[in-house]
Amino acid sequence: MIAFSSWPPELYVGRIFAVTARYMPPPPPGVSPPGQWGDPAIVRERLGNRVRDLRFDRRTMRIPVLSPQHQREMFERTSGPVRKLVETLSATDPVKLEAFRAEYESLAAEYTADNVMRQDYLMTRAVKL
Repeated sequence: MIAFSSWPPELYVGRIFAVTARYMPPPPPGVSPPGQWGDPAIVRERLGNRVRDLRFDRRTMRIPVLSPQHQREMFERTSGPVRKLVETLSATDPVKLEAFRAEYESLAAEYTADNVMRQDYLMTRAVKL
């Protein structure tokens, strides 16, 4: 049995990946965006005939937050790529950093209500052949 969870590209974390990527240097050639693993069609294609009984389930995590700003500040401290982005933009382009933060908080606000943030994910399970 193999199982993994991933972030659908059209939902909060997948969309945050896309926002963050717009402010970072491009990845090396041949590196695909991590959000692709949240697309069942791409997962099905990548696993192909190497698995059987492939199943997908969507679930929601509920994360307590004080506000979208609080969530962004927490993410800036705990996500390695975002920490690096903030360090780089702080030193080189503070205006771009503020634009990133505003865009991040606006998106986070769409998924936050009553001090809870919804983070939907895709759970993939299959039996390896």
